[in-house]
Amino acid sequence: MDKEFAALYHKYKQGIFSYVYYLSGDRATAEEICQDVFLKVYLNIARFEGKSSFKTWIYKIARNTYLDFIKSSKGKEHGRWQELSENLVDKRQGPEELAISHERQGLIAKTLSKMDDRYRTFVILRDIQQLSYREICDITGHDMSRVKVGIYRARREFRKIYEELEGK
Repeated sequence: MDKEFAALYHKYKQGIFSYVYYLSGDRATAEEICQDVFLKVYLNIARFEGKSSFKTWIYKIARNTYLDFIKSSKGKEHGRWQELSENLVDKRQGPEELAISHERQGLIAKTLSKMDDRYRTFVILRDIQQLSYREICDITGHDMSRVKVGIYRARREFRKIYEELEGK
């Protein structure tokens, strides 16, 4: 079992960490939540029924673990979006491109931080994690039409906030 779990951990750890990191905007928070996710997976792997893919099952656990974290830390600042924006920048760029990219990535991180959690989740799952609509349905527990509408509204909210921030 431990060998199989280690293989699952190595296969999914980067994607789950990235997903939680984009949700929280904070490396330490993402690491903590990621550890909780894999602990839950380890303890509950026998309960996986195969009704969805393992990938969607683990992302659903990650989403629920993040939501539990948010509920338990109400009123606390749980994200450091500046840290996220710094880690999105490609360090191989020249100074001018780096400055422009850094500004754009900072704007993206600020935009994500200002979005409603449910919409931020849709943007992260679809546009950053590049999951399919079906996988997003399985993770969120919503039907296809609600996911499509949610993604549409999330992108619209993202665009609106981004343009407002860009104009400042």
